[in-house]
Amino acid sequence: MDAVKWYKSKRKTDDLLSELLINDIKSYYLKESSTDETKLYQSEGYYVIRTTNFTRLVPYLGGTIFEECPKPARKLLSPM
Repeated sequence: MDAVKWYKSKRKTDDLLSELLINDIKSYYLKESSTDETKLYQSEGYYVIRTTNFTRLVPYLGGTIFEECPKPARKLLSPM
């Protein structure tokens, strides 16, 4: 099994983008794998994704740019 990696968005959170990303992650689960460990969080005003296969997730993110980052502190993560 692949290692879990964390990715942080370059854009700050906003209501419209939040709704779009949540829908994108739902589409990913429906089409790819319901056993995947991908999770979407909010941390310090940015989106954070926890996943084992970011490459497979990219087509579902609607052009939102994410960069790999170290694991954020648990107290800063809010699930979406």
